[in-house]
Amino acid sequence: MDELEFRRSLYADPNSTDERVLAAIASDPKKQEFSQELKDLDKSMQQASQVEVPGDLVNKLLLRQTMQSHRASKVRNRIQLAMAASVAFVVGVSFTMWQQQSLLNIADQAIAHVYQEGSYALDAQDNVSLQQVNAKLAQFGGEFTEELGQVYYANFCDFENVRSLHMVMQGENGKVSVFVIPHDDTHNAKSSANGRGYQSQAMDVNRASIVVVGEEGANVQKMKEQLKRKIHFSA
Repeated sequence: MDELEFRRSLYADPNSTDERVLAAIASDPKKQEFSQELKDLDKSMQQASQVEVPGDLVNKLLLRQTMQSHRASKVRNRIQLAMAASVAFVVGVSFTMWQQQSLLNIADQAIAHVYQEGSYALDAQDNVSLQQVNAKLAQFGGEFTEELGQVYYANFCDFENVRSLHMVMQGENGKVSVFVIPHDDTHNAKSSANGRGYQSQAMDVNRASIVVVGEEGANVQKMKEQLKRKIHFSA
């Protein structure tokens, strides 16, 4: 069982009893640590989902509203409906914020990847063809359907233990780094980040995520939109 298959199996079921998964965990302390982290996260989420709303909460709210207003029935019903909608909105926003905070900010991770890598990829001066890029992208079931302009570098990399495609391309005002990362439910595919002299934006393209990293002031938004228009994944 390779690393990607192992991680996907545990993401799907942190308490998997698959013999291959158990054997992989038993043979690698890092996998044991990763497995325990997912089990702890799964347990925390289960506990969070079991928080009960007090049974008399609605009655208390209605009683307070009735005592304060003495309005006609239609007006009172409107107020109650508005309160229910507000509570639902707050709960929905809170859950969304909690969910986003628990996901990996791949835009921030992409900046860290470029920074730690140094000038190795950014200094490359190769002239990588569209066919060469698509030959690598095909391993993820995707292809670019239009020319990409100047591509200086295109190779596989380890992006947070996920085999991904790393490219360096000519942007509007300088080189930009582009990462094509297979879809992972633990990634925040709509994240953005700034730091260490770089800025980055991520986007979801169905079966993968794309992160564009450029120096501060670079038009990464424009490059992101161009790539989204040109990339295609098979069903």
